[in-house]
Amino acid sequence: MKFENNYGSYSLRVEGNIVIGQFKGNLNPELLNHFKAALLNIIEPFKHLPWGYISHSPEVIAATPDAEKNMVDVSQTMGTNNCLISAFVLTSPIAIRQLQRIMHSSGRDAHLQDCLFDDLPSAKAFIKSQLTSAE
Repeated sequence: MKFENNYGSYSLRVEGNIVIGQFKGNLNPELLNHFKAALLNIIEPFKHLPWGYISHSPEVIAATPDAEKNMVDVSQTMGTNNCLISAFVLTSPIAIRQLQRIMHSSGRDAHLQDCLFDDLPSAKAFIKSQLTSAE
């Protein structure tokens, strides 16, 4: 699943019980509303089984303030749909600060440094180990 507008883009894919979202550019409400709908569709086959999420977004610059609110909603929705753990591949200092606020506001507080990675393979290894230990 993919979506693109004038500000940014995302794609979604599933590997086992891990959902990987790849974002690029600036995130705005339209992009995130589309992402949330696609995410709910893509996790439907899990039937509330535990799953993990990776945001592979080294090319994200930032989210608009309105989009940041949407991201809180998406994070809460993920939690209520049995997402046990998330990992993030981010390089933008602005996006990392926004992520800290989003995690706090969504009630999914975690030590950000524990789930922030430099590359996708490291994020996958983390998610796999967390899901395995949760079983």
